[in-house]
Amino acid sequence: MADESNTDKLRKLAHFVTPYKSRLILLFCLTATMTALSMLPPLVMKFIIDDVITMGNWHLLEVLLFISICLPITSAAMRVWVSFTNAYVGWGITTSMRRFTYEYMLKLPMRFYDEMGTGKIMSRIMSDIASVRSMVTSRMLGILVDFVSFWVALALCMGLNWKMACLLLLLMPLYFFNYYGWRTPMRESYSLWRRKMDQVSVGLQERLSGVQLVKSYGRERREHRSFAEDTHESLDAAMQTATNRAGYMAGSWGVSGLRNTVIFCLGCYYVIEGEMTYGAVMAFFSYSSRMFQPILNLTQIAMRLQSVMVSVDRVLEILDFPIEIKDKEDAVELPPIKGHIKFEDVHFEYKEDEPVLKGINLEVQPGQMVALVGHTGCGKTTLTSLLMRFYDVKEGRITIDGHDLRDVKLRSLRTQVGQVLQDSVMFDGTIRENLLYGRADATDAELIEAARIAEIHEFIMRTPEGYDSMLGKDGIKLSVGEKQRLAIARAVLTNPSVLILDEATSSLDSLSEALIQKAMTRVLKERTSFAIAHRLSTIVNADIIVMMDHGEIIEQGTHSELLQIPDGKYRQLYEQQAAGSIEEAVEAMAS
Repeated sequence: MADESNTDKLRKLAHFVTPYKSRLILLFCLTATMTALSMLPPLVMKFIIDDVITMGNWHLLEVLLFISICLPITSAAMRVWVSFTNAYVGWGITTSMRRFTYEYMLKLPMRFYDEMGTGKIMSRIMSDIASVRSMVTSRMLGILVDFVSFWVALALCMGLNWKMACLLLLLMPLYFFNYYGWRTPMRESYSLWRRKMDQVSVGLQERLSGVQLVKSYGRERREHRSFAEDTHESLDAAMQTATNRAGYMAGSWGVSGLRNTVIFCLGCYYVIEGEMTYGAVMAFFSYSSRMFQPILNLTQIAMRLQSVMVSVDRVLEILDFPIEIKDKEDAVELPPIKGHIKFEDVHFEYKEDEPVLKGINLEVQPGQMVALVGHTGCGKTTLTSLLMRFYDVKEGRITIDGHDLRDVKLRSLRTQVGQVLQDSVMFDGTIRENLLYGRADATDAELIEAARIAEIHEFIMRTPEGYDSMLGKDGIKLSVGEKQRLAIARAVLTNPSVLILDEATSSLDSLSEALIQKAMTRVLKERTSFAIAHRLSTIVNADIIVMMDHGEIIEQGTHSELLQIPDGKYRQLYEQQAAGSIEEAVEAMAS
C-alpha cells in the first residue's frame, strides 16, 4: 500500500460515493450557481458609485438596490438547500463506509485483531472515516467554489484592468512555492501525531478496563504519570503539526499582503491617470481577493489533504488486510457432525519461525471428552482455535468426520461447534437476548432448560424482571461466576455437536462448580468435547487426557493410565495439585 499513489488509494473508496452521484451533481450545480451569484455584489456597488453617485443617474438606484436585496435572499435560500444536501450525502457516505468496514472486519482472521487492537480499530472506524467524509463533501465543494470563483473573478478583473490582472497572475506561483515547501513536514508531523493518539487511546482503554486492578494495587499515581507521559508525547507531535501549519499560513499571509499593496498602489496610480474610476478600483480590489482566495484555499485544501490521506491510509489498513480465512469456491456444507476429529501432523505459528504447535497428532472418536492440560502458553487454546478455524494450520490438516476443515463452509462448521471461553462476553441487553445470541429461534422451554443445566435459572428468576432483566455493558451487573454460567447456558442452548470448554468453570465457587460438573456430564454425553483445564480434579473422568508442553503432546491417555507413568509430567502435576488441596483443607479445618 505504501507504493500506491494517492489517486489509487482514493479510487478504492470511490464506490462509497457512487450511490450518491445524482445528489452530488445537484449539489455541485447549486454550489456553482450560488458562487456565481456571490460575485455580483461588487459589480453592483461599482455601478452605484460610478453611475449613480458620481454621474448622478439616480433613476438606477432603485433597480440596483432591489438587486442588492434579492441577491443575499436568493443565496440564503440556496445555501439551505446546499447544506441539507451536503449533510445527506456526507452522513450517507459515512454510514456506508462504517457498515462496509465493520462487515469486512467480521470476515478478517483473528490475526488482524491480535495485531491491530481494539483502540486502533475504533479510531479508524470513527475518526478516520469522518475525516474521509469531510474530504468528499466539504473539501470537494470547496474546490468547486474556488474553481468557479477564480475564473469568474479573473474574467471580471481582466475587464476592469487587464494590466493589473496580468500582474496579479505573476504573483500566484508564490502560493504554490509556499505550499510545496511545507507539504512534506505537515504530512509527517500529522502522521506522527495520529500514531501517538493511537497509543493514548489504546493505553486509556487498557487502564479503564483494568481500573479495579489499578486501585487494588494502589497504582493510581503510576498510571497517572504513564498517561501523562503518553499525552505529553502526543502534545509534542500536535505542536509540531501546529508549528508547521503556522509557518505555512504565515507564508500565505505574506503573499496576500504583497498583493494588497500592489493593488492599492497601482489602483491609486490608474485613478490619477484617469484609466480607472473609484468604483472600478473598489470592484477590482474585491475581485482580486476572490481570485487569490481560491488559490490560497486550494493550497490549504492540498495541505489538509495530506492529513486526510493519513486517515485514508489508516482506513485502508483495514480494507486492504487480506481475508485469510474464507470459504473456497468449491467449499461444501458440513453435514451434521458425528464428532470424529483428527489432527494430522499439525504445525502452526502466529509469527514466522516461532512455532506454537509442532507435529500434533490426535484422534478423537464421536462422543469422547478430551481434556487438554499443560502450563500456560503450551498451545492448548491454539489447538481449539484451529478446530474453530479461527486460524489455518501451517502444515498438516484437521478433519471432522473425514472432512478437511478448509474444504467446508465456515458457517456450517461454526454453527455446529460451541465454545465457552474463560472470559465470558456479555452484550448490553437483556438476559434473554444474551442467551438467544447463538440461537434466536429457541423456545422459552428450551431457554429455561439450558439455564437449569447451567445452574443459573434460579438466579435469573430472583432478578426484578427475570429473563428480561438488563445486564448492562459487558454484564456489569453480574458477578464473574454468574457471567460464566450464563455463557455455559448460551452454549448449551445451541445444542452443538462439538463443545469446547476453555476453563469454563474457572470462575465458579466450589458448590457451583460441583453442580455444573454434574449437569455437564449429562450435556456432554454422546457429544464430542474438548475441555481446557488447569484444575485436574475437573477432568479426571475425561476419555482422553492430553498433556502438552511447548506445542507438543508429551503424554496421552486416561487419568488412571497417566498416573501409571513413572515421573510422568501429568502425574507430577496431579500430585502437586492434590498436595495443595490437602493443605488448604487442613488450614480450613484449623481456622
